[in-house]
Amino acid sequence: MFKDYEKMSNEELEKLGRKYHLQGVLEEGSVLTEDRKIISDFVVNRRNVIEQLSQRDTRKIAYHSLILSVVAILISLIIGFISKI
Repeated sequence: MFKDYEKMSNEELEKLGRKYHLQGVLEEGSVLTEDRKIISDFVVNRRNVIEQLSQRDTRKIAYHSLILSVVAILISLIIGFISKI
């Protein structure tokens, strides 16, 4: 379930960040152009996006584990009830 977000390009991270409505995907930064000029532009805040995507993955795993646990308890109760009949 965990993806290797570190190996993703900035474009891929930005796309995921926008897809999941993450906060602070872009930040203003300085970019060096091909003709060696420094301009102000918006760049992907990789650290922030990767951290939020990792947290999202962890929450999804916890949610799925909770659902699985509830289903297992229900099955145990049903089997226990049926065995008493």
